Amino acid sequence: MTMTHTKQSEENFVRLRSGLDVQPVLDLIEAKPELWDEITARQHSTASAHTDTECIFARGPLKMSQYYVQFDLGAYDYPVLEYLGEELTRLMQPLLKEMYVKELGRVLIVKLKPGGHVKAHNDQGTYSDHYSRFHIVCSTNDLCSQTCGNDYAEFEAGDVWWFDHKQTHTADNKGETSRVHIIFDAVTPLFDKQGVPISSTLESKVKENEVIHGGN
Repeated sequence: MTMTHTKQSEENFVRLRSGLDVQPVLDLIEAKPELWDEITARQHSTASAHTDTECIFARGPLKMSQYYVQFDLGAYDYPVLEYLGEELTRLMQPLLKEMYVKELGRVLIVKLKPGGHVKAHNDQGTYSDHYSRFHIVCSTNDLCSQTCGNDYAEFEAGDVWWFDHKQTHTADNKGETSRVHIIFDAVTPLFDKQGVPISSTLESKVKENEVIHGGN
């Protein structure tokens, strides 16, 4: 596998592949646009950085709560895989093999709307400390961009990228068409995680808060 660092970065963005055939997955999604409306917790959660996005969960947490999203390492197949599973497997299985993936985490298909912005944030919790994060670019335009730390990158359709989600990152779509990425998390020796875990005290506070207030 040939890895390409961006011209702007030797650390925060690495392109793993290019030229993947992503059109079959896009065709399935376009045939069922209602899939975008099935789970909206990611963009509607309090203080979400992703309010300008829509999301399809192929694999996700046991429950859509802060505790399970941030602190539980589990990743579970969601019902939409009955529809998308064959094409996602065709697309991702050779890639996962090349990456020597030991553990596959969550898999999301995320649409950033035209004119949309993903607010500056970094991913926190033991889940994000455990997994590395990758993007398969399904559709984009010339006015889409990403930042991570002090680095800037523009992705092309068919690309596969790693980036350091523990650093502060943003995304912008200043174009007139949607940007669609498959975002997946994985444990792979190609990108050993060196993240600093969130303290167990914070984890306990989140869990206690959800028990008191009935979060699920």
